[in-house]
Amino acid sequence: MTTSDYDTRLDTAFLAEITEVFRRHPEAAKKYTLASREVERRLGVDYTRQYGFSWIEDGRVLTEYRDRDKEPAVVRARLCLKQELRGQELVCVHWIEAVE
Repeated sequence: MTTSDYDTRLDTAFLAEITEVFRRHPEAAKKYTLASREVERRLGVDYTRQYGFSWIEDGRVLTEYRDRDKEPAVVRARLCLKQELRGQELVCVHWIEAVE
C-alpha cells in the first residue's frame, strides 16, 4: 500500500460521523479508539477465518493470529479489542484475556 492508497480524505464522511459519535459520548470515547487495519493487511490476516489474540509480556503487547478451524477460541473472561461489522452485527475478532 502506498501513501496515496492510504488517503483518509476518501473516508471524510465516515470519519466525521465517527468523530461526532465520540463527541456525543465522551466517557465511552475514553475507552475506545479508531484503528487502521494496515498492519493486519500487510500480514495477510483474514478475520473471516482467523482471530487475533493478544497478551502483555515484559511491557510489550504481543499478538498472534490463529486459525479459527485449527484453534477454536477458548471462552474465558476476555476484553474485546477489535470488532468487525458483519451484516448488522458487531463481531469480536481480536481480544485479550481479562485480568481476574
